[in-house]
Amino acid sequence: MAIDERGVPSDHPDHDTVYDWSRVMSCPDCGYGELRHFSHDCWPSEDEIDMEWSTQLLPAALALVKEGVAACPDPAAPACACPVHASLRESEKGMKRLRIYPRREGERPDAAVALRDDGVPAFIHST
Repeated sequence: MAIDERGVPSDHPDHDTVYDWSRVMSCPDCGYGELRHFSHDCWPSEDEIDMEWSTQLLPAALALVKEGVAACPDPAAPACACPVHASLRESEKGMKRLRIYPRREGERPDAAVALRDDGVPAFIHST
């Protein structure tokens, strides 16, 4: 599921400095999922141009996301304005993440997911 996307990919002629995205991915073999965030920023700075972060979704958390996604008209559209996309897009901001590219830094945290009163999934921030 594509949660959010900003900019144009760097291999596209309309690219202008920044391209980033957040997605939920799942493994059909093990049942685990991942909240992955990618950031490309070719503005001159001290940081790397491409960076990625990951948060693990345990099978139960992934199942709640999948339950909510069933109500989405287009899970692959990051600009979708449905309640599921809006909730995941907003609640994923500030999630604890492991930086995995270009180098792994620490242990990958687990993300919790809960259904709101209206049945829409949201990421739960741990303190």
